Parts: sequence; structure tokens; C-alpha cells
Amino acid sequence: MSTGHQGVILTPRMNWILGYAEAVARERGHDETGADHLQFAVLHDPAAVPTQVLGRLGGDRERLAASVGAALGAPDYRMSADRFAMLRSAGGIAGEFGHDHIGVEHLQLAILRLPDCVFVRVLTAAGLSPDTFAAELTATLRAY
Repeated sequence: MSTGHQGVILTPRMNWILGYAEAVARERGHDETGADHLQFAVLHDPAAVPTQVLGRLGGDRERLAASVGAALGAPDYRMSADRFAMLRSAGGIAGEFGHDHIGVEHLQLAILRLPDCVFVRVLTAAGLSPDTFAAELTATLRAY
């Protein structure tokens, strides 16, 4: 694990998500990596807790990833928050749980708090409630 924001440790999976998201941003010609790139990376990890919770709620991970990917490729795409803001937010959420690490679960909860991000719109359009997803993910985290 590597050190993240303010001495908080990033899990190996979180490091993978960051690297994947950065590669996606570069591939799309984007100057920065943001919340939507991070979400795209999360959706491409079927073993991540958020994608498993999403599946339990009836979400189609691959279809959601395709929708987020299409939005990232749109000529009018605008980033909702950069990766540093997302890591700060995820670190704050990890602290709320008393965790000494930032995992993909904390990142997912941070993304769900951004009402203007692509994923929240895509999730809602797919008939899934961001609030329900956040509540189920929170319950899963508390069960650990």
C-alpha cells in the first residue's frame, strides 16, 4: 500500500483504480483525471466492493461503464471534480468510518456525493437510486 492523503494509506485496489483512471484520461486526451475517470475505473473492477453492491442492487456494471465511457468521449465533456478533490473527500469518508486507509468503497461514496457527476446521472437514468446505492454500500462497510 502506498501513502495517500495526509498519511492515510491507499489500498492496493485503490492504487490500481488511480492508475487505470489516469490511463483512461490520457487515452481520452484529457489533461486531468477526475471523478468520472475514477468511476469508469471502479466499474471495470468486478471484484471491487462497490461493483458487487451495485450488482446486488440490479445494476449492470458493464452497461453503466459503457454509459460513463461514452460521456467521457463526448465533445462537451466537463470534469466534475479532480482526483485530488476526490482523494480528499474519500479520505474524509474513511475518517468518518474510523478507517486508516482509503479504499475503493470510500471513493465510491465520495463520487456519489457529487450530484453533477456523470455516474450519478447515469445511475439515475438506469433506474437506480444513488441514495440507495450509498446506503447499501455504507451498510456493507459497517459490516466489516
